[in-house]
Order: sequence, then structure tokens, then C-alpha cells
Amino acid sequence: MKTYIATIMTGLMFAMMPVGTAAPMEISGDVSVKYETDTAENTATESGMMYTLTLKGEKKIGKGLSLYGRLGAQYASNPILGDYDLSVYGQDTKAVATIDQFGLIYKSNKLVYKLGRQDIAVGVTELLYNRPETNVGNNAFVDGLSITGSSGVIDLSGIVARENSIWLPNNSLYAMRAGYSLSKNANVGLTLAQYQYYNEDNSNHWAVDGTVASGKNSLTAEYTQSNKSEENKAYAITWNYQFTDKTALYVTNFRVEANGDMGKQSEYDNNNRGFYYGITHSFNDKLSLEVVYKDQVALADNTKNTKMEVTLKNTF
Repeated sequence: MKTYIATIMTGLMFAMMPVGTAAPMEISGDVSVKYETDTAENTATESGMMYTLTLKGEKKIGKGLSLYGRLGAQYASNPILGDYDLSVYGQDTKAVATIDQFGLIYKSNKLVYKLGRQDIAVGVTELLYNRPETNVGNNAFVDGLSITGSSGVIDLSGIVARENSIWLPNNSLYAMRAGYSLSKNANVGLTLAQYQYYNEDNSNHWAVDGTVASGKNSLTAEYTQSNKSEENKAYAITWNYQFTDKTALYVTNFRVEANGDMGKQSEYDNNNRGFYYGITHSFNDKLSLEVVYKDQVALADNTKNTKMEVTLKNTF
């Protein structure tokens, strides 16, 4: 059924290509090459290359209203490191390509509503939950309604969604963040969220965050806690230094306990603590490079694990 919906949405988009004075379809996307190597105590090192293409289309169909869709494709020399779900595609699958996002976007004066399959993050540091746009394929995103924008002096973002999980029952999530700017260089926020398991008790979450900037430096911190009785906390603190308009350095310290995030899907590995060290560089407005080293320790047994990722991306 979901495949049919994706096909219909894509067909509508291309069927409504410009005729006469109709608004054209907006096309964008990116291509990237990533090298990754993962290590862990008492485990063989995994390394490989990922080659990814995303192609996005948006077609206006009315005032403030448009259809969107995305084609995601990736080849991974080592499938274990791929950004797609091997439980869907098979353990030895090295290449996938599918229409993995689609739906409707409505833009008002200060708010943007998105209904359909989409990537999502909860928390300003993506501490509570993250299904990022770098994912590819089925089981990679959520189906639901999101909102971003502002209301008066309050910044708003929220999501009501179910996970897109083929062959599996779908868990649900609800979240809303309100942010307030104390000054031009300082912002604080509060997030309330719930993660609903299909076969377990729900988990309720709250988080507070703050960001301050001074010159070339900025600092963002977020702390969250769930209603679980133990191992229910998480935090992330990121310092960013902007060397130039094109080059920046960041360091993140984090800790995510077993029940500290939503469905064990934080941007930071669940039940781990450690540091991310990264540097980003923009060669121009299209081509960019990111190098990040992730130095982590598992909270369960204090074993060390690391990740090194080097990503070259070109947008169009």
C-alpha cells in the first residue's frame, strides 16, 4: 500500500510539470562520497565507502501549497556501514534506490507545515531523536505532520508521526519545542515529547536547551530526562569555533543513558558517552567537506568504540 502511495505522489508531481504559465517544478539535491571506519574492543574493524545521491522535487499546486518528493540512492562497499536498513534490503545488499520521501508542504506567513514521509530531529542538538536526511530508503524516516516557524516572540517546532517500518509494527512519536531569544546572541528552549512503543509502556520526555554566541564562538547545551525509573538521562554540549566564513571546528561532549532518548534513536549512540571532534570546510557555495572523529565508551561495560567519517558533498 505504501509503495502505491509513493508511486501515485510521484506520478502527480511529474504529471503536473509546467504548462504555459504554470509554476515549474523546483529541483534540488546533492551527491556525496563518505569514507567511514568503525572500531570496538573485541570486534573486527569495519570500514568502507558510501556513494549517495538525493534528488528532491517540489511542485506548487496552490497558494502556499506544494507537493514534494525525494529519490534516495546509495552504494555502500561495506553494507554494514550503509545508511539504509539491512532488515529491509538484505544483509549483503550494497546498493539501494527508492522514492523515500513524499507529501505536501504548506507555507503560511510564519509557519511551515509538512505532511508526509520526512526526516525529523527532536531537540536542538538532535539529542532526543533523529532520523536524518542522510538516511536512504524504507524504514529510514517517519510519516506524519511537522511544523516549524514562529508565533510572536516564540520559535516553534513540532512533530506528530509514526515511524515508517516495513514488516514491523510502527512506533509513534509526539514532540513540541518552544524557544525564546533572550537577546541577539542567546536563546533558550523547552521540549516536551512522548515515544509510544507498539508493545511496551510509553516514555515521556522533557528537555531544556540554551545557546549563547560571542564573536567566533558559540556554545549549545541540551539536557533531557524521561519518566523511566532508571538510566533515564542524557545531555549534549557543543562548542563551535568559526575560523572563517568557510571553516569551522566543533567539539561535542555527550552522554545518553539507555532510557535517556526516544526509542534509542538519538543522534548520539544510545547507552554511550564520549566526544565528537569535527571540522567543516566549504570550498564554495556548493562543495563542502566534513571530517569527524567519534570517541565513545559504552556505559554498560566501559568498552571503547570509535568512528571516523570523512564526507565530501556537492549540492545542486
